[in-house]
Amino acid sequence: MNQSVSPRGLICSLALVPNPNNRDVFLGLESLITRLQPAVAGLFLDPMFWSPDASQSGPVSSSLLEEVVGMVVPGLPLWVRITGTSAEQTLHICRQLETVCRRLNFRGPLAWVDTPLFYHSNRGLPDHYRRLLADTEFSLIADNDPRLIRKIGDKAKRKNIRTAVLKKLAQEPRLVGLIHRGDLQRAMNYQRAVREHNNLLVYDGGEASFLQRPSSSGVVSVGANLLPYEWRTVTLASLNLDDSHLEQGSRFRHLWESGQRVRTLLQYYDHAPARIISAVLAAWGMIRQNGQPLTPEDQEAIDQILEYVPQP
Repeated sequence: MNQSVSPRGLICSLALVPNPNNRDVFLGLESLITRLQPAVAGLFLDPMFWSPDASQSGPVSSSLLEEVVGMVVPGLPLWVRITGTSAEQTLHICRQLETVCRRLNFRGPLAWVDTPLFYHSNRGLPDHYRRLLADTEFSLIADNDPRLIRKIGDKAKRKNIRTAVLKKLAQEPRLVGLIHRGDLQRAMNYQRAVREHNNLLVYDGGEASFLQRPSSSGVVSVGANLLPYEWRTVTLASLNLDDSHLEQGSRFRHLWESGQRVRTLLQYYDHAPARIISAVLAAWGMIRQNGQPLTPEDQEAIDQILEYVPQP
């Protein structure tokens, strides 16, 4: 197992299905984590993505971190969302979670993940991160997510981290990664901005972008909750990390079949991945259904996935 907190490869954004009766409790983690661990290079805890009111629920709670730490195998990288509604709240959240890690004697590998433009402008961002990292023993991964920023509704707010700002951020050795969700040209600009810093990897946060033109670092995938081994096959082959001992013809056939399954399911769930993936996992009996309302389009997609992949 790669002990680096920012390994090249497949990072799975763990499907966090909130209990409708207690939003701090998530359903069905143990069986899902057990299934995913052999296939992934790391797990990402991101309630901001999986909760129905994603623009309001951001960070990982102390109770969730404590629960997951007790389930993951030693050495598996764990990424943890800390984004709050302000710089001060984000720093406070980070301190709270660090306290949990000290109490549990958990040393990682762990990195905090933050979407800074959710609460901070580009101006002064390097100073903010210097302050945050001075107060933590773990590394940091920045998340560039223009779609999330648009949910705030502030038309004047810049949606992407400026390339010039990223160059300054990259000088901080404990900033070890950037998740980019957006257009290809910006991704290429970001890659050029950090190329002198070997410790900072730029991951694809969009599955479709990765399948079209893979980054050199890896992908943060939500679909890996459904097809972990297929996503692993595609990711390792895309990064030239495939250590398969299959003969060449069998390997290419396996890669083609995995790619077909991954792309097919992506077409089904891409319009509402949080709702659809959670519902499919519940239908498989891996988690309990949380009663989140589904649209007719959602239900059609769920039925198509269950017909294509009846069981995990």
